[in-house]
Amino acid sequence: MFGTPAPSPGFGTPSTPSFTPAFGSSLFSTPFSQQQQQQQQQQSPLFQQPSSGFGFQTPFSAPQLTPFPLANAQLTTQMAPVAPLPFSLADRDIQAIVDAYKDDPGNPKYAFKHLLFSVTDPQARTKPAGISDIMWAEAMGKLEGMASSDRERLWPQLVHGFKDLSQRLKLEDEVILSDAERLRMTQSNVKMLQRHFQADTLPWIQRMRQKEQGLQRRLLRVMRIVEALEGKGCRVPLMKGEAELAEKLGTLIRQLKGSGAELSRRAHNLLSISRVQANAIGGGGSVYVPGSTKIHEQSLADMQEVLQQQTEAIARLGNVLKRDIRDMEIIMAEDTEMAEDGSK
Repeated sequence: MFGTPAPSPGFGTPSTPSFTPAFGSSLFSTPFSQQQQQQQQQQSPLFQQPSSGFGFQTPFSAPQLTPFPLANAQLTTQMAPVAPLPFSLADRDIQAIVDAYKDDPGNPKYAFKHLLFSVTDPQARTKPAGISDIMWAEAMGKLEGMASSDRERLWPQLVHGFKDLSQRLKLEDEVILSDAERLRMTQSNVKMLQRHFQADTLPWIQRMRQKEQGLQRRLLRVMRIVEALEGKGCRVPLMKGEAELAEKLGTLIRQLKGSGAELSRRAHNLLSISRVQANAIGGGGSVYVPGSTKIHEQSLADMQEVLQQQTEAIARLGNVLKRDIRDMEIIMAEDTEMAEDGSK
């Protein structure tokens, strides 16, 4: 009936009067209803009771609860404006990866660069460009920890990217191949020398040893003969000049033997005459010998001593010549025997 409220809806659903369709729109769709709802939101509590069509409360209707989202449907919240981020965390991570892979000499964030030790000339030993001080200090510390021979040859060299690394590996492979080829050539040369040593050198060494042993036996035999001759007072002249000198000395000895004996007799006669006259007169000094000049006594004594020394020296020289002649005869006989043994 007109003015009678509709049955109560369920919990949380607002009630609607029975004559609401008569106005052609709902209560929340007209401007009047919107203003009335805003006033009710400001004056009424959160949970409102349903009202009748004319705004009277129905005592027979149960209290209804209005949900919070529907009650605050027209309330909007505005925040302070925030500056937008230029890059997100994901963008920054992607940019870091791109910088790490960017092969640019002026890129300090390039990750694929390292210092490797290479054989470098002393004139080219400088710090590479684009290397941090920490990285350079680590490389120099490793270099200082090496042996002195390695420190003199090696120096840190920058390897920038995969291209330099592949080039370095290519050079190392070429060096390894050349070293392997040189090693094979050395091994072949060593084998050839070993074959030559076994085929030619060893037999030649054995022949030389046999020849040396034969010469040593001959030398020992000659030395025994020489020692035996020297024990008998003989000496062997080994050169032609010595034999000629021996002949000249023999001629001189024969010449001195006759005159030397007469001179010695004359000296003894003069000495005996001078002593007799000295005893008869009873004085010293000089004496007068008939048929001769005046000679001092000391001069006569000196002359006699010199003549005696010369005579002894000539006698010793004659003995040496005799020993040399005997040694020569023995050696000639030994050579003849050895020649006969060799011919046999």
